[in-house]
Amino acid sequence: MSLTAYAEDPTTLLQRMGDAAKQLNYEGVFSYPSGNKTQSIRIIHRADAQGEVERLISLNGVAREVIRNNEIMTCIYPEGNSVQPNHRPLGLGFPSDFLNRLNQASAYYQLSLGEEDRIAGHSAQELNVKPIDNYRYGYHLWVDKVTDLLLQSELVDEQNNILESVAFSSVEMRHDIPDALLQTQVQGNQMTWNRAEHVMTTKTKANKAHSAWRIDWLPEGFVLVAQQNRLKAKNGAFIEQHVYSDGLNSISIFMEKIRAQHNHLHGGSKMGATNAFGTIINRHFVTIVGEVPERTVEKIGNSIQYFEHE
Repeated sequence: MSLTAYAEDPTTLLQRMGDAAKQLNYEGVFSYPSGNKTQSIRIIHRADAQGEVERLISLNGVAREVIRNNEIMTCIYPEGNSVQPNHRPLGLGFPSDFLNRLNQASAYYQLSLGEEDRIAGHSAQELNVKPIDNYRYGYHLWVDKVTDLLLQSELVDEQNNILESVAFSSVEMRHDIPDALLQTQVQGNQMTWNRAEHVMTTKTKANKAHSAWRIDWLPEGFVLVAQQNRLKAKNGAFIEQHVYSDGLNSISIFMEKIRAQHNHLHGGSKMGATNAFGTIINRHFVTIVGEVPERTVEKIGNSIQYFEHE
């Protein structure tokens, strides 16, 4: 298909972008903000008849690495550092995870083409992902016009303010990537898990769990994907956590029984793309946190009810 043909169809461009991230051999460096610092990651990706192998190397801070062999993830940290699966993994799933996430949430977003630009020395086509309501954020994506690889992703609010950005500073296609480049150089603690099985197990537990809490309002498309009960807090209380997602964005709700006076969020709070809202319901601290607009977490918080067990 010619560049002109697929550029007229944003849905086709999105699909080609997802395929490119999984099917190409490439090596590059991308960066994104992490707290008050910038995290830089070297990525080496190989695709062959056996599937995908990917190595992510942290270039600043703690010398972390992640090796992904299809759905098998291995995190390596130096000795003395704990290792655990994280909902915001090293590299944020860039550039390969976006299509899978958006496919789950496609009914709640509209696609359109934007301007052409240059990213990391490559000609790129902008692809806009706009939410159908004002309860979630949108995205601007820049896709390589030759290879279809995602070069830059921006999370934006309804005023188009950039809340989070991930972008390649350099990236090159490779004809062949030897095994040695996909082997870790970090000696330390390791943890390995199956990414697909972890998601499946979490969803199964969420469907079976019972709760005294009822959330009367969520943005359209958000469903319960995880629930943890009796997660012990530092002060000895127990916390119940619910996680809801539309496939692209997630919202966590924490309910903690009040045992003693201590600092707790009341009202709204914002850090980067993340908004939080705290309130007290039936002698419980309730906190809603997510990469969604302030109005979303506040409306959810005001819709929550508690029903005593009989």
